[in-house]
Amino acid sequence: MITNGTGKTNFAHKINGILFKEPGLSVKELAEKLGTNRQFMAGVLKVLEERGEVSYRQVGPARIYYVQSNSGADS
Repeated sequence: MITNGTGKTNFAHKINGILFKEPGLSVKELAEKLGTNRQFMAGVLKVLEERGEVSYRQVGPARIYYVQSNSGADS
């Protein structure tokens, strides 16, 4: 999903950058920051989860996302 097309790969990079600077954001918060809808964002986050780039913690009905410490986000 996020590997097809040029714009979608940038979403993965942007999400990792945002979560690195501001860990603990919800799908809604990430969607608002990137100007997209929650359904699209949830799909992208699911792929990033499967790749091991992000993890989440369930808080009530919301998933709170974090960058995986071993995902290669060394700056």
